[in-house]
Amino acid sequence: MTMGQHTRWIVSALLMGILLGVPGCKDLREVDDLNIVLAVGIDETQDQRIRVTTEIVDPANSRGPSSGAGTGKRDEATITRQQTGSTIEEAVGLLDEEVPRKLFLAHNSVIIFGHNYATHGIDRALDYLERNRSYRRNQLFVVTDGTASDLMTSSVTPEFYHATAMRSLVEQGMHKSTAVNSTQLSFMKQYLRPSHTPAMARLETAKNGIVPEGIGLFDGGQYKDYLTSAEVPALLRFMQDTQQTEITIPCTNKETPQGDMSQTYRILHTHTNVTPQVHGNEIRFFVNVRGQAEISRLCPGSKPTPQTYSKWEIQLDHTLQEQMQRVFTRLQKDDVDSVHFSDVLYKRNPILWQQMAHQWKELFPHIQVTYDVQVQLLRHGLASKSPDVEYSPEGLPPHAGREGVAP
Repeated sequence: MTMGQHTRWIVSALLMGILLGVPGCKDLREVDDLNIVLAVGIDETQDQRIRVTTEIVDPANSRGPSSGAGTGKRDEATITRQQTGSTIEEAVGLLDEEVPRKLFLAHNSVIIFGHNYATHGIDRALDYLERNRSYRRNQLFVVTDGTASDLMTSSVTPEFYHATAMRSLVEQGMHKSTAVNSTQLSFMKQYLRPSHTPAMARLETAKNGIVPEGIGLFDGGQYKDYLTSAEVPALLRFMQDTQQTEITIPCTNKETPQGDMSQTYRILHTHTNVTPQVHGNEIRFFVNVRGQAEISRLCPGSKPTPQTYSKWEIQLDHTLQEQMQRVFTRLQKDDVDSVHFSDVLYKRNPILWQQMAHQWKELFPHIQVTYDVQVQLLRHGLASKSPDVEYSPEGLPPHAGREGVAP
């Protein structure tokens, strides 16, 4: 044996030894042997038992959205199975025994909590979901005022899967600041903060299927109240930047019937700073909001001028402040610090927060807030007059140019 052959033999032997030592996929399971779960609904029955409903991919009828061949049938793309037990774990275990193939939960996308279960506290579910390695932390949490099983059997046309439709609705709402990011990871971060008041996306059943209905407010793990989609932007302005929201203010023109028309503003974005102010034993919060907006629709007969723009900005600022105060008053009535003022106080003055942490429940309903809301109304080439002003019975052409430009 030559030196080169001897070297190749040694290298081959080493490679074989390494390959023999590499663990194989001994627990590999074929997709056809699994029940891929996309959504899980959790309800509490009248006799305090737990009903778990699952949306499972039906491999025989789910080719449409993935292959693009149009062979899948929307109504048959998934199958719905449910089971009842004394705990979630027991219900899932019974469900796993009942259906052919093993339940595969790693691709689960949505967890839906029914009203009865959520009002009695979802802490028991959080412990199960955090410990179970089968679930990923990016699954979306959703609450409904009905039952999770009803939500999971409602129409989701044009989507094939309920899980996909639910996530799409929530993500669209997040883009317009009418919903919140309530993935498991995000929800748990809020749950563990000093405020202990996480928020969750809220969906309901309607005549035409599933519709977004704002957010659910939680005190710890207990579902306390909700805000509609129209109220959510006011809450979010306390805590984060918002974007693409709309405000409608009724027209006050005498010739316009009351409620017949309104002036609409699109709030392009807002930014908020919240500052705690301590005066002896009294704590106040100063909320500073800055943003930009544009006009989506004018009241009939309105004429944009520097003077009217200033007037509209004041009116818009006042309306935004009223909306925020209305939501805050409601939170104080519910005794739920969903604006996360306690988190702000903890970050700004942790020593003071430690002294007040156990009294916050009693203090929060009496907190006073001072607002400074200023939203700049942009003009970006907006026509100087509304169409009804430009109309001429004589057929005269409209005035040329924009505001401030001579016709």
